[in-house]
Amino acid sequence: MQFNVASLLKEKTGAVREYDIDDDVKIDGENRHVSGRARFDRTHDGVLVRARLLGMAAGECSRCLKPLTFSVPVDFEEEWIPTVDVDTGARVEPPEGEEEAYRITPRHVLELGEAVAQYWSMNVPMAPVCADDCAGLCAVCGQDAGGEGHGCSGEQVDARWAKLAQLKLTG
Repeated sequence: MQFNVASLLKEKTGAVREYDIDDDVKIDGENRHVSGRARFDRTHDGVLVRARLLGMAAGECSRCLKPLTFSVPVDFEEEWIPTVDVDTGARVEPPEGEEEAYRITPRHVLELGEAVAQYWSMNVPMAPVCADDCAGLCAVCGQDAGGEGHGCSGEQVDARWAKLAQLKLTG
């Protein structure tokens, strides 16, 4: 996702560009599709990007291990700083405290891919579930605890107490 921002950098602070995004981004070695909108605002130092994107990911439920797909929101607001002045070609140093800021290339190209990948990684759920009320797997038999074929009582009896459990059942 590359955008040439040379014309925006030549404009005054406050100039705006809006883009519809429908593209693939390489994230953790895989292509992920994202779509949404991005707004580019000319700032005193560079370009402020406000993006609201959405992608889909596949995985498995952390409770029952069934395959599932889930949405991944990728919303961010970050400023990109030019590496060279658009008018003179002179090298531009980032403002104090902004040394780690995203940078616009010397050819005035703003690359969104790295930011999208970073925000994607932060927004992927650590333990996705197929449903909020997913019962998961039975700790005793390993079957889907919410499934129709699950007949286990769910009570695990310690072998040392088995004789007492039999007394309880017969008494």
